Amino acid sequence: MITKFTVGNFLSFKDSQVFSFLAKKQDTSLQEVLTKVHGETFVRAAAIYGPNASGKSNFIKSFVFVRNFVVNGLKQLENAIPVEPFLLSSKTEHKPSLFELEIVVGKDLFTYGFEVSSQKVNKEWLHQYPNKKVLFERNSNEFKVNARYFKEGSAITRKQTRENVLFLSVVASYGGEISTKVLTGIKKIQVISGLERGQTLNYAFDKYTKEESYRERMKEFLLEADLGISDIISEEKQVSAEEFIKTIPPQFRDQLIAGKSNFFERRLAVLHKKYDAQGKSAGTVPFNFFKESDGTQQMFALSAPFINSLEESNTLIIDELDSSLHPLMCRYILKMFNSVDHNSKDAQLIFTTHDISLLDEDLLRRDQVWFAQKDKFGASELFSLMDLKERPNLNFAKRYLEGRYGALPYIKQLETVE
Repeated sequence: MITKFTVGNFLSFKDSQVFSFLAKKQDTSLQEVLTKVHGETFVRAAAIYGPNASGKSNFIKSFVFVRNFVVNGLKQLENAIPVEPFLLSSKTEHKPSLFELEIVVGKDLFTYGFEVSSQKVNKEWLHQYPNKKVLFERNSNEFKVNARYFKEGSAITRKQTRENVLFLSVVASYGGEISTKVLTGIKKIQVISGLERGQTLNYAFDKYTKEESYRERMKEFLLEADLGISDIISEEKQVSAEEFIKTIPPQFRDQLIAGKSNFFERRLAVLHKKYDAQGKSAGTVPFNFFKESDGTQQMFALSAPFINSLEESNTLIIDELDSSLHPLMCRYILKMFNSVDHNSKDAQLIFTTHDISLLDEDLLRRDQVWFAQKDKFGASELFSLMDLKERPNLNFAKRYLEGRYGALPYIKQLETVE
């Protein structure tokens, strides 16, 4: 469970920006959506608003970078680190980027962070609470390891840690208990953006067709969403290269069929109920899955990671949740993560959206609403509705559109059009 995340000098973020799940005491609404961990109270879902190119997607990318670098960084070997600082300032363009997570894993609370450039890890640290025990601190190639509380790190030599990899990842690769625990916690971050839509759909297909427990949960999820789906069936058959080549664009044919003689084709059908003249059930009719609406395909694709997150207490991060989804579907998803009944394991949801109907005090607390906007120098900033000292019981959607909170697109010709 993530309690706080900091990012600085990365993509459009020049200065350090802090995102937190901590529930603010000043907001006394919707107490039922809160959870208590390590003596503190947290929300389990957060929405991020803002115009296009405000930094919302870059904030999501910062989570992607952290997860990939921590989990897969050892595979990079001699490659440059794929990090990009804020390039619109001579002050930051050659400085390292900053990332820090405050994360709960089991009964333990850790703060883990690092500063990194494209060539090396400049700084890295791991602290454990309570009492802020410093487990290790790194400054380039100088390491200070707490032999008492982080014995697993004491056995790792400097030569075993290249300058372009994280010490935490190295220690975890040798089976270190604490480092593996932190790495596993970070691995629980799941990100879904436009680039991963196809992967998400394949993941949902596999879960639905191969795991009965998931299939039943996914069917229940789709039935509750009232999409009119009775069932989804899958058929897989072997086809020749000659048959398969007809189904793919010409520019991809050579690279896809090189060295292969047979392929497997997966066909999916959605069963819809059929009724007779008296309105009584008369069986089902199969429809090609890909002829269903974008919203139906999207809900099916998201159902598997939703269920996985709720079951495994993951942090699910979605860029543009409202893409292809009706506002009521978005409310339904948000209520699932806010609900103690559905979300008993404290899974978390972070999503970007333009859907102002979710700015509802009966659905989101003020400390669950965040905004992203850019200043006149092109730097993104992130802030919460709580930071604006807004009173409760206001029409937040109306006030947002009125420009009271910023984070709106500036359209020069809007008044002329009106």
